[in-house]
Amino acid sequence: MLPSARIEAVIDLTEQVAVSLKENGPAADVLTRKYFTTRRYAGSKDRRRVTNLLYDIIRRWGYLSDISNGQARRMVMAELKLTEDDPAQYFTGENHAPDAFTEDEVKFLADVSAEVEEHHRLNYPKWLESDLKDRFGDKFVQEMIALNERAPLTLRIARNAEKILEYLVDKSIGYERGIHANSAIILDEQQQIRDWPIYRQGLVEIQDEAAQLAVKYVELKPGQQVMDLCAGAGGKALAAAGYMKNKGQIYAFDISENRLKDLKVRAKRSKHHIFQSFVLTTRNRAAKLDEFKGKMDRVILDVPCTGTGTWRRNPESRWRISSETVEGYVKTQKELLSEAWDAVKVGGRVAYMTCSILKSENEEQISGFLNSHDDAKLVPIRKNGIESLEGTLQLSPFSRGTDGFFVAIIEKQNMNPDNKAPNTKESDDLKL
Repeated sequence: MLPSARIEAVIDLTEQVAVSLKENGPAADVLTRKYFTTRRYAGSKDRRRVTNLLYDIIRRWGYLSDISNGQARRMVMAELKLTEDDPAQYFTGENHAPDAFTEDEVKFLADVSAEVEEHHRLNYPKWLESDLKDRFGDKFVQEMIALNERAPLTLRIARNAEKILEYLVDKSIGYERGIHANSAIILDEQQQIRDWPIYRQGLVEIQDEAAQLAVKYVELKPGQQVMDLCAGAGGKALAAAGYMKNKGQIYAFDISENRLKDLKVRAKRSKHHIFQSFVLTTRNRAAKLDEFKGKMDRVILDVPCTGTGTWRRNPESRWRISSETVEGYVKTQKELLSEAWDAVKVGGRVAYMTCSILKSENEEQISGFLNSHDDAKLVPIRKNGIESLEGTLQLSPFSRGTDGFFVAIIEKQNMNPDNKAPNTKESDDLKL
């Protein structure tokens, strides 16, 4: 593709992203893959240039969309002016190039400036400003800058760390070990790992360090009965199976049959055979979960959430949420937490997790639950991050170099007739 044709492709994809955001359609990466699937003539350099520029635009979406009234062509023009010397070189109208600038567009570009308001500069929805500043305090600017950076590709060691590291060294792939989780390997550059033999053999999985750390806090042991109530494609369930040394049972639940099929494939590749999967529907949910009532040693509860902690990976997701969607997530989280609590037995634990940085989905959710359940005790996590509820853990890109992630471990207590917890020795605090 000619350089100008690449810019025309970016304009096309920017328009698709704008429509998708408005209609809650596919994510940008899905749109990009589909775009190039039908354009086999595009080489790797073409795809890289188009994709990188598209994501630069997404990372500046709030400002670009506002000044251009959502017009994709002007958004691309403005981004090019802010990052390159001569955007007009691409707009010639020749050989698949975008049309030449109009007089109005020349005037528009003259007003494009890097001096913008804070919510534009830091690329967040203005309606979320008070929540974000409440979360981050005097580190607000640093945290928001970190949430706009590109996330590294992080692997989880499933088994045979020595063989994995030998492969990386042999292929001259730069990496560093995780800071918080011993199982984490952070690669220096983005890589396509699906064809790597160490991936095909199930030695590694893709998983952010925060998620790896969260599973560690569940304190899983061989032989336990474990429920993953929102299993998805099974990333945390697979990590859990490693801690359980393939002994016991993991019951994986999700509302998506396709996601659970992915778990089956991944479990086979990683040689884990302790999974039972269940698709939950509106009709079967209550009856199916009732079969597990009071029987689980552990319940992993990675609830649906706003995903505000993953803005580095999914930059357009910040424009998909509203105050109404936050309220909807909070309601769903409460319902799921209640179901998890019914499933766990006395002495068992629920591990509540989100990839959110909003207090309404995290500390406030847990505080409300603890206040309404006399048999619930928070198992504290030491060496805390930026959380406002002592004993929980809130990670973030700036504070810990991970995705924004929240973890709370709640243990079910045995209540005596006086409705008081018995005098039993408390569990040791979980250590970071």
